[in-house]
Formats: sequence, structure tokens, C-alpha cells
Amino acid sequence: MTYTITSSNAGPSNATGATVADAFPASLTCTWTCVGAGGGICTASGSGNINDSANLPSGGSVTYTASCTISGAATGTLSNTATVTAPAGVTDPTPGNNSATDSDTLSAAPGALIGGTKTAAGSFIVGGTVTYTVVLNNTGTGAQADNPGNEFSDVLPASLALVSAAATSGTAVATVGTNTVTWNGAIPASGAVTISITATILPAAAGNTVSNQGSLAYDSDGNGTNETTGQTDDPTVAGGANPTTFVVAGGVATIPTLSSLGLALLALGLAGLSVGVLRRKARR
Repeated sequence: MTYTITSSNAGPSNATGATVADAFPASLTCTWTCVGAGGGICTASGSGNINDSANLPSGGSVTYTASCTISGAATGTLSNTATVTAPAGVTDPTPGNNSATDSDTLSAAPGALIGGTKTAAGSFIVGGTVTYTVVLNNTGTGAQADNPGNEFSDVLPASLALVSAAATSGTAVATVGTNTVTWNGAIPASGAVTISITATILPAAAGNTVSNQGSLAYDSDGNGTNETTGQTDDPTVAGGANPTTFVVAGGVATIPTLSSLGLALLALGLAGLSVGVLRRKARR
């Protein structure tokens, strides 16, 4: 926000060394500049509170322009008062107009509210391909910017081998070595982005349930930092923040082995079969 503070001298006396002051509210961080008119002289610039000695000849003025940043924690009404005080030895015939106050009601900064769903589809067998579809929605009043850090990350279970990742906007990165997918990008208010993750099902998953959730990070107070976190939800399961799961079919069937006695009986049976075949050939 910007404050404009003008101190003037309507006369009849000159006011050399008048004090112009403004103690800004603690929730503000301010820098300021000053220019004079009609012979008025002030300090050209500064930061923090104003406590300046200004020369105000009769008919002269000085104007301070303060540019202030409002703390994200500020609430309620912001009230700020500036004053001018005549120097010693100068009588001000109208001291009642030597201060001015500005009051402003603060409203919450527009922030993002990101939610995410995650579903799985594919062949849930060893060696099959599974595709996760992640949809990130912004239902907040403000846009989610591409802030420092990842807006989405997902570490797949060890029973899956990450293959690739893609997104309808922003940048999706698949780091195969760590089985990790990250996404960075902006989501406008009422907007959405879809992220697709492809993986292969490993033998270790046979007969087991594979469970996974992605992590969200977003800027809920509109200050340019992703300070709020969340997790994806499986929309097919009642409730919120549910992991996405699927069951992998059993492993490859094994061939039974025979004991020593079983092998011996098998050998005798094969030998008997051979003899029978030879006898039939001899009769012919």
C-alpha cells in the first residue's frame, strides 16, 4: 500500500526545522521518498518510520510518499497517523490541523486451495503396466503460482518400476532411479492440471496390495510460498485423503518336484511303456 503525507505551511511565519513524523504500524514494512514545493525542503528518502526535520517557508510544503508491504499475519483495521510540529519559537495559530489519520480494513489475501485425486488403471499382474491419473484442482480464491519447491511429488512403492510421467500443463519429471515423480507449475483459481504416471508391476507385488499417495504443497495465504501441504485422495473410496490401492494377481505357477521314490517310479513306468511299444512293433 502507499501513503501520501503532505505537510504545508499557510503562514504567516516561516517554519524552519519543523518535525514531520509518522510511526507506521508494526505490520507494515515501509520505504519512503520526499519532495518539496514552494521552497519546502525535506530528506530525499528513507526507510522505516518518518521522523524528519523539514523547512517549511510560508506557502511551502513537503510531500512524503511511503510504499509499505503488509505482513501476511496482519488482521483487522490498519490505522496510521502522521503529524507535523512547528519548531521552537514559532507559534502555530491553528494547531488542530497538525495531524491526520488514515484507517483501512484488511481482508484476507487471496490464496490457493489445492486438492488432488489419484486413480489407478491397467493390468494388475506381474509385468503389467499400471497408469496413475492425478488431478490437482484449485478451489481457492487465488491462483497457485509456480513457487519455489515442488507443487506435487510422488514416490512409488518398491514393488513398482517407474517408467514415465506427463502433465497437461507445468513440468512433470520422472526420476526413475528413485521411483519419484515431481510436478511444478501454476494452477489458476478454479483451474486444474492432470498428471499421468506410468509404471511396471514387479514380481515382488504378486498377490499383494499396492498402496500409494502423492503429496501436495501450495500457497494458501497468497504470499508466494508453499506453506500448506496435503495428500491425494482415491475418489472411489468414501472419505478423504485415502491412498490409492490395487491388488496384484498371484505369481507365476511353479512346477511340482518329485521325491527320489517318485522319480524311480516314473522311470519304471517309462521303461514299461517302452517295452510295450517294442512288443507291438515286433508282432507287426
